[in-house]
Amino acid sequence: MSTQLMPYGAVTVLSKQWRCFMGILLAVMIGCGAYLIFAVQKFESVAQLVVTFGDRSTPAVDHGPVTELTPSDRREIVMSHAALLQSHDLAQATIEALGIDAVYPDIVASPPSRGTPMDEAVRTFQDNLSVEVGAQDNIITLGLRHPDRQMAPKLVQKLIDLYVERQTEIYHNPHEEFIAKEVQRNGTRLAAAQASLEQFKGRWHIADYDTEVEDLLSQRGDLDTDLHTAKANLAQAQQRQLQLQQLMRRVPEKLPESASSEKYRALDDARSRLAELRTKQSQMLATYAPNSPAMASLKAGIATAEAEVAARNGELNNRSTTVPNTVYQTLQTDYLRTSAEAESNIQPVQVLTEQISSIDQRLSDLQKNRGTYNDLVREHQIAEEAYRTLSLQYADARVKGNLNDQRISPAVVISAPTEPYKAARPRKLITLLACLFGGTILAAAVALLREAFDDRFTTAEQVAFFLDLPVLASLEQRHHRIPPEILALGGAE
Repeated sequence: MSTQLMPYGAVTVLSKQWRCFMGILLAVMIGCGAYLIFAVQKFESVAQLVVTFGDRSTPAVDHGPVTELTPSDRREIVMSHAALLQSHDLAQATIEALGIDAVYPDIVASPPSRGTPMDEAVRTFQDNLSVEVGAQDNIITLGLRHPDRQMAPKLVQKLIDLYVERQTEIYHNPHEEFIAKEVQRNGTRLAAAQASLEQFKGRWHIADYDTEVEDLLSQRGDLDTDLHTAKANLAQAQQRQLQLQQLMRRVPEKLPESASSEKYRALDDARSRLAELRTKQSQMLATYAPNSPAMASLKAGIATAEAEVAARNGELNNRSTTVPNTVYQTLQTDYLRTSAEAESNIQPVQVLTEQISSIDQRLSDLQKNRGTYNDLVREHQIAEEAYRTLSLQYADARVKGNLNDQRISPAVVISAPTEPYKAARPRKLITLLACLFGGTILAAAVALLREAFDDRFTTAEQVAFFLDLPVLASLEQRHHRIPPEILALGGAE
């Protein structure tokens, strides 16, 4: 144990422990050679699959926006495909498809002590199966090692076939029939909702609810303006008619014919004065109130003039004749014209009033049925959206069903299983180099460890190091062999 602290080189140790070093190295190499001689050769068949995404895997029925997959999503999808290839059920199905007797006859010949031969065969199959996924791509490399050169590619091909079948089963949409029934049921619902909406529109004569209400409100505004204008015209005509009627009462219908004799000029003057007063009265009515002092004074003057005219008229009844009053005739003409205008303005007011009343009644009916109309429209929209969504889902399910029936998978074989031409296991050169390197390290470690546990002094350096004393002489072991030079001279040492 004391020598483990000695600072001398490994070459010295190996020179002392060379027998141990060579023995261990030779043992390792012999074991390696025995392994290479007796190890079962295995042939490897390799295939490659590419996993497609999005519209490259299945056709899109819905023409909506396509959601782009992130790199992590793509990676998860590829890893799920790789996990499916390494599943226990898929390995067992592959072995059962080709027969365990043909795949692993040695397991059948000598069954394991624990478990069934199939369990051992599946374990062996999975141990010899390698599924590698690239770090930045969607390529899956599939490799399988098997002692039989012809059996290896068959197993890989069968594994791929069963993988495609299993994948179609996993991604198969089992709700196709259910969705078909839902499409039919929602189609009936949509037809009923549409029929109810059309019946309601036909009952209330509605083409477009909002547009009709907007048009009715616009029409009512225009009619209301026209009605106010017509009422104003009618009121103006009636007011003028009333004024003309009052003037006609005050103006005589006929006037006496003027006398030619100077004897009766006083009657004519009285009449002229009365006419002037009446004309002045008609003019002052537009300015003064009927009960104003000016009007009262004028009325008194008119009364006096009328009495004078009546007195003079009584004297001249036997000598004079009457003629039509042109003023009265003019007033009568204006009155008839104004009456006709008033009559013509009554009808537009009535028509416009009836139209506005009809529009108000229509707006009232539409407002009362607004809730029912909205409910029917909402039910129709919901039924239409549900029918459209389910129809797209049903179409997508049918497409996927057809893809499954045709065994079309997102994972496509880009490299068929290869036919192995040489054994992949064991790797002789790599194994030899590894055994040589490992055996050398192991032998050196054992030699150093053995030297560390050796407590004997074998060199002068050890004595000087531990005793801290100078070495005067050292006796090394020499071989008692006569040198060839001495033998050639015929002498001995």
